[in-house]
Amino acid sequence: MRRRTIGLWACAVALLSACGEAGGSTDEFCADIRANRDAILAVPSTADDIDAFVDLHREIGRVAPLAIEQEWNDLVTSYETASTVEPGDPESVQRTMELALRTERSVLAVQEWVAANCQIDLGPVATMPAPTTTTVPPSMPPEDGDSGDDGAGGEDDDGGGGG
Repeated sequence: MRRRTIGLWACAVALLSACGEAGGSTDEFCADIRANRDAILAVPSTADDIDAFVDLHREIGRVAPLAIEQEWNDLVTSYETASTVEPGDPESVQRTMELALRTERSVLAVQEWVAANCQIDLGPVATMPAPTTTTVPPSMPPEDGDSGDDGAGGEDDDGGGGG
């Protein structure tokens, strides 16, 4: 009886393996990525664009091969979370930023896997949402140790006004 159970188990595993990966098809996944590359790389700007963007990623994820399925799902979860951001709500923004950081490895793994297996370059992958404000870094002091604030306005002045 034990041999028969082991034999049935081995046959079941072989049948499942013969039916293909537990995940989707690499060929179908790559075809979907290729057909939708521009939409995948687009930056959605309206609520409708965002919904369509997330839906597209969900749909492509349905055929993601097992080798990249979890990473793709991480990417989708990150986009789903980002789609719920309320710009005036710091907690909402923080939650999205934290998830983007936690899924950075998955995003990079997807990019590398797609490049290696589909021969599709998804270009630079933004793993962090764009900041809501622009921060201008403070000016760097001159390298020669001169504070540049001697009031003389010498020849090295770039004419940019000063203070």
